[in-house]
Amino acid sequence: MYVVKAGESHGRAIVGILCNVPAGIKIEEKRILDLLRERRRALGRSSRQKKENDKIEIITGIRNGYTLGNNVAIVIKNKAYAEFEQIMGAFSADVESEQITALRPGHADLGGINRFAHFDARNVMEGASARNTCVDVALGAIAISMLEQLGIKIAVEVRSLDCLNSDKEFSFEENLNNTSPYFSQNKKFISGCKKIIDEAKEMGESLGGMVEVTVSPIKPGCGSYVSEKRIDALIAGLLMQTQAVKGVVFGSNSTCEEGFNSYNGVIVKEENQLKTRSFSGGIDGGMTNGDYIKVKAFIKPIPTTIKGNKSVDIATGEECISAKQRADITAVFAICPVLKAKVALAISEAICERVGGDNISAIINRYNSL
Repeated sequence: MYVVKAGESHGRAIVGILCNVPAGIKIEEKRILDLLRERRRALGRSSRQKKENDKIEIITGIRNGYTLGNNVAIVIKNKAYAEFEQIMGAFSADVESEQITALRPGHADLGGINRFAHFDARNVMEGASARNTCVDVALGAIAISMLEQLGIKIAVEVRSLDCLNSDKEFSFEENLNNTSPYFSQNKKFISGCKKIIDEAKEMGESLGGMVEVTVSPIKPGCGSYVSEKRIDALIAGLLMQTQAVKGVVFGSNSTCEEGFNSYNGVIVKEENQLKTRSFSGGIDGGMTNGDYIKVKAFIKPIPTTIKGNKSVDIATGEECISAKQRADITAVFAICPVLKAKVALAISEAICERVGGDNISAIINRYNSL
């Protein structure tokens, strides 16, 4: 399964199509809306999120709560479009009085205007906005549902914000059942996060951090050692498509972090099946090894800030301060359901590639027989 997206941040709607969807996956609308709510109400969001309700409209591919085997198409309308219709209209936009020419360092502005020959950075920032990750979350919920029918679950936890690190370890089950807007159960860490977010907001700055995604053990051999089918490459590729992600690490940060040879681990026999126990993040040679998959995503600070940054105005060629837009203080918490959805999409694709993907009943039977 993979996602195709279209839409602008303040345009009429964000549109998404999920392709190669197996038939018979049970889908609950409430589950999709809950995941979107987690993204919208996370710590560090801007006032924009209070205006959006992320109400989804299923156009095709689901009937009576089950996927049909067709592509699933959805529309999520932008409530902000009512305020921006004169600026973002398809045929009647006021482009001259609302041009943005003060480029934002760290965003897509400079590369976008050069590649697509735009004279207005708004043409770039609207399409490059992380607003479109709401589609990843909504359609990723289908992949999450499919994996849960295979007994595979995904937990996500914020491990750091700026220079503040969470120093406590929680079990997979504890993180799995945590649905708070902080995506952490470390109360001391959460308190510290709130404090530095308030400080960053007052200074007009933004914050980065690190999020860890953990997947319950998957049968060995999903993915391949053939380069284009490696499951770690698939996961990393989807995560790196997310605007704020600047690095992905599986398992430990380095091969020596846990001591001599502990990264490689050992192979054991459990329930008449061979499995690896290691610090490699559940993937060896591009394939699952029967252990928990652990992947860390490193999130950059948001390039749109209240105070702006040193830049150049493309209309005048003069030095200036970059365009000041309404923006989140950090994406670290809001990105958690996005990462969960993308990991689910990658794993679902790898499993379907191995056992076939026409209908969920056949997928369950074939997967369980591995």
